[in-house]
Parts: sequence; structure tokens; C-alpha cells
Amino acid sequence: MNSRHSTDEIYHDSDAHRQADTVSAKGLFAPGFVNIVLCYISTCTVLLVPLALLFSASYANQEEENLFSHYYYIRTTIALMVIGSCSGGIMIILGADFSTNLILAGLLLTLLTGMLAIARCMKGIAFALMRRSPSSYRSYIL
Repeated sequence: MNSRHSTDEIYHDSDAHRQADTVSAKGLFAPGFVNIVLCYISTCTVLLVPLALLFSASYANQEEENLFSHYYYIRTTIALMVIGSCSGGIMIILGADFSTNLILAGLLLTLLTGMLAIARCMKGIAFALMRRSPSSYRSYIL
């Protein structure tokens, strides 16, 4: 069977196509939507929040508005987590001396902070997959 393309061209095209379909490690650590989704997932795991904060602070000065807004949204989500969990922790510690109701309020605040952070991450992932910036990204509410 004869072909208009040489065998070198066929192998070269399939190799380039295969490389375009895979996500490289370099793409994970470069500013872009793949990195943004990785940051949101890292924020949801709570243990990898420092990694997400490192990426979002490193890539904060993006010229493209969509990327800038996502990295800003990640930083405000992390700030929300820190403020809410520290406030809840202080309420729990103070409640040990004063009142059980203060302990319960601290636990509730910590739980609500976690739920809000997860909701923000899910919203951010959805907007990142659509390649759009999150609405009202400067707000601490959804």
C-alpha cells in the first residue's frame, strides 16, 4: 500500500499528537488553568494549603485577568480558612475556662469555615474548567 506521507512523517505526527494530549510536569508548575485546579485541590486537602499559597503568591502578578482573578480567589480562600479556624480555635480554648456554649460556637465556626472554603474551591474549579474568572473574586463570600 502506497501513501503520500513517508513513514518518518507518520511517526512524527503521532508522537506530537501523543505529547499534546498529556499534561507535562512543567505544565503543572507553570501559571495556567492546570495549576489553578491543582491549587484548588490542594486547598481542599488542608494539608497542602502551603503549596497552594506558594503557587498563588508566586503567580500573583499575571497579566491575563482570568489567571489573576483565580490566584487572587485562592489567596482569599486561604485567608478565610486561616481567619475562621483561628477564631474558632480561640473560642474553643476560651470556652474551656468560661462556657461550654463558647466551645460549641467555636466548633460551629470552624465547621462553617471549612464548608465555605470547600464551596469556594468547588466554584473555583468549575470556573477554571470553563476558563472564566470567578465572579466577585475579591469577596470573602461565595
